[in-house]
Amino acid sequence: MTHSSSSSFANGRRLRAALALTGASLVLMALAGCAPAGDTEPTASATAKPSGTATSEPSATAEPTATATPAPVAEGTAVDKSCDQVLTADDVYNLNPNVGVDPDYSASSEAALTATEYNGISCGWLNQSSGEVIEVSLAMPNDTLANTLKDAALASGDIVPTYGSAPDVEGYFSAATGTAQVFTGGYWVAVTSPTMIEPGDAERIMGTVLGNL
Repeated sequence: MTHSSSSSFANGRRLRAALALTGASLVLMALAGCAPAGDTEPTASATAKPSGTATSEPSATAEPTATATPAPVAEGTAVDKSCDQVLTADDVYNLNPNVGVDPDYSASSEAALTATEYNGISCGWLNQSSGEVIEVSLAMPNDTLANTLKDAALASGDIVPTYGSAPDVEGYFSAATGTAQVFTGGYWVAVTSPTMIEPGDAERIMGTVLGNL
């Protein structure tokens, strides 16, 4: 009987211990299931910092393209005089009674061709005895053309102070071409004749033309 009681006692102790362990496990499991939501570790997606807002860099402002300034153009205004105003019939007679209008005249000298190219006029008078032609050309050049003509006049001849008072009158003479030139009051006057070999040969006719402008 003693053995039976001891055996029963031991079996009872083992059963209680097993029940205690089972209960403890159930309590732990219950506690784990009832853990506060705040104690849950946040997921990586929840803790990720918001990415910075992408901002595009302002585009560089294009520098304005420099526009080349066009070079001044040589031009001439239509002249306001006719041949019989440049030298009247009386003017021609007083200069030389043997000279008259050349009925077959056409511009031939460089000065005459240049004048007509730039809206000017060119007039011809014929010496009835020698057959030589006197050409008188008139143009109204702009500053660009006038400067070009002055440079050419100086390159081919000399400055002449006797055609008028500077700076109102700028005179030039070329013995090589027999051409006298004057720039005054916006006009360019050229007188060409093979008989003119020095500046003084053109003084009378140049003075008369300038008096009619």
